[in-house]
Amino acid sequence: MTDSGFADIRNARIAWYSDGDGTGDPLVLVHAGVADARMWEPIVPALAAARRVVRFDMRGFGRSRSARGAYTDAGDLRALLDALAIERAHLIGASFGGLVSLELAATQPSRVASLVLLAAALPDIEPSPALLAFAEAEEAAVTVGQVEQAVEVNVKMWAGDSTPEVRTLVADMQRIAFELQLREGAESDELDPPVSDRLGAIGVRATVAYGDRDVEDFEQIARRLHAELPDATLHEVTGAGHLLALDRPAEVTQLILRHLEGAATA
Repeated sequence: MTDSGFADIRNARIAWYSDGDGTGDPLVLVHAGVADARMWEPIVPALAAARRVVRFDMRGFGRSRSARGAYTDAGDLRALLDALAIERAHLIGASFGGLVSLELAATQPSRVASLVLLAAALPDIEPSPALLAFAEAEEAAVTVGQVEQAVEVNVKMWAGDSTPEVRTLVADMQRIAFELQLREGAESDELDPPVSDRLGAIGVRATVAYGDRDVEDFEQIARRLHAELPDATLHEVTGAGHLLALDRPAEVTQLILRHLEGAATA
């Protein structure tokens, strides 16, 4: 049975969900920037059979609500761990959520037991033509208030080859995110220096994965993370696009469980 609630964090109410009560450091799932906590639903039951699993909606997503003002997503994550009395957690981060997980590992290393990074983002990459074209199309639609057009651009980019059910879910998650972010106006501060300059100092075990159908930028990022993180393994998930946990939930679940076994052995 899922427990849920809200944590009041610096001008925001962060929605959280908790499943399972297994022993050991819990798993905290950090969603992608095109999603919310619902993206993890296909993999939660199997993970919760062995561990406590916490997922949440970042500020500007899902059921969370915020006011205007500056914040950092890694700071919100740290504050959520405090609110839930979690001393240390294994972080499972997808895309932007992978970046947030890396930032917490870099700035609060005692709070992070290990990392699973699924098509993680980094802040200083040279974007491919495909990624540039996407960003320009999204910005053009948002600038003139065409939210539905911006949603379509995102679904095509991040879930274009996914199942109809996944595309419908991504559209709903992204639509809510656009509406919240345009209305609430909270401003995320960037980490300085960026986490990409700190990768060599992140000593926890990391599993890095990317989908073979994703845009090329994320394979390049994954290979960089594998090369620069001190204790990382690299995995390609066949048949997956950008949202690995939605496209290949069984494979991602096994990847996470094997990672936890390795972390326990280490």
